[in-house]
Amino acid sequence: MTTEGDGNYQLQRFLEGEGAEADIQLVAAWLLYMIWESRNDTKNRKMLRGVDLSKYGLGELGTWGVAKREATLWAADILTRVVFQTFAHAGGLYGYHLPDMDKIADVAHGHYNNDLRGGEGHMEVGKLIQNVVMSKAHMTLSVKPFGCMPSAGVSDGVQSLITEKYPGTIFCAVETSGDGRVNFYSRVQMYLFKAKAAAIAEVERVCREQGVTLEQVRAFLDAHPRIASGLQKPPHRAAGSAADIVMQVAPLLKTTRWERTKKAAGHAVQAGTDALRIAPQNMATTATRAKAKALEIAGWIKEDVRTFRETRASA
Repeated sequence: MTTEGDGNYQLQRFLEGEGAEADIQLVAAWLLYMIWESRNDTKNRKMLRGVDLSKYGLGELGTWGVAKREATLWAADILTRVVFQTFAHAGGLYGYHLPDMDKIADVAHGHYNNDLRGGEGHMEVGKLIQNVVMSKAHMTLSVKPFGCMPSAGVSDGVQSLITEKYPGTIFCAVETSGDGRVNFYSRVQMYLFKAKAAAIAEVERVCREQGVTLEQVRAFLDAHPRIASGLQKPPHRAAGSAADIVMQVAPLLKTTRWERTKKAAGHAVQAGTDALRIAPQNMATTATRAKAKALEIAGWIKEDVRTFRETRASA
């Protein structure tokens, strides 16, 4: 859902009125997807080089043209993320990160070909799997206009396989049309009932695991309005914000400030030790990739020199 208005029956307002927390699809993610498409196409076609003379071919880019295009697309991806994070921080939205398009493509590739385009392509499949595996949401809602064939093929076809493969998945696909508001809301409400039950069960489970009660958590939040503020975002550990808050508050209820400081210092030392341990491995990996890229570019240059010599000899 990338819009909010009459086109989708004010769905976001309806969801929030039913007690749901809506995490809508941002336009920035769509921009990243289009950049990813160009990067993926360039990666798949760059070895064709001079013979790739189709409409979107790379045949006329020359020796360094492909590398320049890859660098430009990489810079566009970074710039989009920097601009988004700048405005996000200015608006007080901390801790939110745009999705990793390569990771989404890898997750979805086993179920939906990354080269198929139309609608959101493989993103809908990848996001649904991530929402379940990474506990990002209790329910995934796909909204599409009536007759949208690319999205209907994914929602009604591929996603049925995903829901069978990943038990507990709550996926609702709905279509908007000019006369179906009541049916539209009714279908969403049926799935919302399942999502609410899952959210309640999750909070109860987290309370048992953390050894606290909801009454204790509510009393703590009443005494600490800063943590209870709607602008405060707890660290992501569960699918729902309520469970995240319980996990954030539970250590504050059961430990003293000195114990929490000691534990945080221990985590910082461990993180530094882990970083130092894997640093040589990261450097070796970077060197290996740089060497492979240098050999690839050297091969391009040799090929161009050979072609140039053959052209001069034939002339």
